[in-house]
Amino acid sequence: MPITFLLYQPENSENLGSVARAASNFDFHDIVLIEPKCEVSQKSRWLAKHGLPTLERMRIADASILKEFDILVATHGRNSTGYNMVRAPITPRDLGERLSEVDLMKTKIGVLFGPEGEGLSKEMINSADIVCAIPTSRDNPSMNLAQSVTVFLYELSLLTGRQNKITLPYRPMSRAEHDALIANVDQTIDAMKWKTRKAAQTQRIVWRHMVGRAFLTKRECYSLLGYLKNVLHAKGALKVAPRKPKQSA
Repeated sequence: MPITFLLYQPENSENLGSVARAASNFDFHDIVLIEPKCEVSQKSRWLAKHGLPTLERMRIADASILKEFDILVATHGRNSTGYNMVRAPITPRDLGERLSEVDLMKTKIGVLFGPEGEGLSKEMINSADIVCAIPTSRDNPSMNLAQSVTVFLYELSLLTGRQNKITLPYRPMSRAEHDALIANVDQTIDAMKWKTRKAAQTQRIVWRHMVGRAFLTKRECYSLLGYLKNVLHAKGALKVAPRKPKQSA
């Protein structure tokens, strides 16, 4: 399947086996261990059962691999509020519905899980395109890593099953186009007057999250680029041409 599951600094070797077994159940086999704090053990192999080939195919990488994905989904299990935008998640079911608008064969998607103890840092969550969490009981909100991964595996297996029967009539925005759009947003924000630096930074965060969640098409991306260019013209701040994405075939 064209979705990569990323385990950041996993601490428990037993979880590696359980994740491999569940991934095999749902026909996902691309799992990357980012700077792991444990190794595949005999117990990992025992827990993997029929998922042993998936366990043996797990790759090890450093955090720079996160830059390779067109869409990066960060997961966490902590409560959030509307004011804490970095931790304003959607559900795995919502994620599947939104990714149904993406051509999975042309888009690299990574789903990132944090360490068993602390989860992902605020900085790592903020760097992702989408934040996602599993709705759980307020009295007992925390799930085991392998359990959490299994929920996402199930929801995304439904997505990939649907897409095998669908041909999308448009091309989604590429990573280069995404980065160009964000660069133009930043240029526009810099050209405006804000009461505080925090207000400007809040706008940057909101725009990044909106763009990440919207799954824009190429045409929509270029329409927004044109709009931002006109805003800069109106502000008299267009001293140089805004950054444009490289044309792709």
